[in-house]
Amino acid sequence: MILKGKLATLRPITEEDANITLAWRQSDRAKLLQRGAKTIDEQKAWIAAKLKTNELNFIIEYKDKSVGMIALHDISHIHKSVQMGRLLIGEEKWVGKAPVAFDADLLLCDYAFDVLKMHKIYGDVMEDNHGMIKTRFYLGYKQDGILRDHYIYDGVYKNTVALSLLEKEYRKICRPKLVALIQTLSRFE
Repeated sequence: MILKGKLATLRPITEEDANITLAWRQSDRAKLLQRGAKTIDEQKAWIAAKLKTNELNFIIEYKDKSVGMIALHDISHIHKSVQMGRLLIGEEKWVGKAPVAFDADLLLCDYAFDVLKMHKIYGDVMEDNHGMIKTRFYLGYKQDGILRDHYIYDGVYKNTVALSLLEKEYRKICRPKLVALIQTLSRFE
């Protein structure tokens, strides 16, 4: 399945993406994300394992170049909830000021609510990632709590901020803001 937006195209991740996704995950841009694979073989194994689940892991493409990744995981059709995560623009130089991440966000939220018929999108953000937390609050996400010592990051326990967005909040607050951001910021592309 391929999702196309105004700027971004989301295509399923493949094992051939191991080199580029590992480079992104080891870059300074990923310093506030959870740690993952350390080698190409580990990254290929991680991708291969994810391809056998119901997770939806995507590569974000912009102008026919792979520039980042994003995912829907922990999909629960019983509880109508899904976790959005793994958002990373790894090729900032190719994206520039284009709102590619917002477009990817819009595509996945639309998919989660319109196609998967979810009631809630949730996730957690490392408490040091102030930019992402502020962005999520601006978009209408609510803080559900603090997950204390939730991840070990470079040998240190870190808290995360648990956030969620209900479908009605998405329709009323988040989606209109994403559309406006994409429209406004696309002028600077």
